[in-house]
Amino acid sequence: MLAKPSIFNALFLSCGLFLAGPVESQTVAEKAAEIDALVAAADTGGAVAAAHELFEMVWDMTTAIGFSQAMLVAEPASGFGIYNPRPDNKFAKGVPVIIYVEPFGFGYGTPAEGLFSMGFFVDLKVTTDAGEVLGEYPNLTELDLNSRYANREFQANLTYNLDGLAAGRYLLQTTLRDKNSGKIGVLENTIEIVE
Repeated sequence: MLAKPSIFNALFLSCGLFLAGPVESQTVAEKAAEIDALVAAADTGGAVAAAHELFEMVWDMTTAIGFSQAMLVAEPASGFGIYNPRPDNKFAKGVPVIIYVEPFGFGYGTPAEGLFSMGFFVDLKVTTDAGEVLGEYPNLTELDLNSRYANREFQANLTYNLDGLAAGRYLLQTTLRDKNSGKIGVLENTIEIVE
């Protein structure tokens, strides 16, 4: 008979992160044991609070910007998780390419008392299917959000107008450079321009 998974295991499996090591005064394993003990004591409020602390610990341990979502979408998302995936990667000439992204692992600035800032510089590199670099665009745009809460949910719609590309397959390599932590994340999307 299989053992019942702990909240710690479920949290880590859902995040896709398997990290361990000392952080602040507790390790990840010690925090997970605390969560299990709180659940066993029926202190669900305490367990949820400790799980948030565990999530923050793992978040701070990331060494690069990751993406829980990075996909082509049919139209700009209206909010976090409120998007419609594009049915394919084919675009008629002149149709903008929209990529929905949900980065994680970013840092926070403090632009004013009681405010947190989150932000990225965005670079784009466009290559042919054969690997020929057609263009590199550093600092193409910036993504910014100020909030009274250190949001973990950050979403962006990246819209690229690729007028002038001939019919064919292309790789779009987008780099997000975190303004507050120096971490970098790279995502790639393959598209096809059709007549």
